[in-house]
Amino acid sequence: MRYTTMIKEVEMPTSDNEARNIQEILNDFLTIDQAKEITTRLDEEVGKNTDNDSLKVSLSMLRRLYE
Repeated sequence: MRYTTMIKEVEMPTSDNEARNIQEILNDFLTIDQAKEITTRLDEEVGKNTDNDSLKVSLSMLRRLYE
């Protein structure tokens, strides 16, 4: 699966199953609202400011799981 960023298309670094597994782990420790807040913040403060496309896509995927 490919994911398109504003600049280029990159291979999706995190599979859907991996993202859901991360979500399940977060849900074991956080409320849904807390998980939504942390994934949003990670995407905004780290993902949108990194040159690492893999990290950018992964954080965006996690964020979308809580939207």
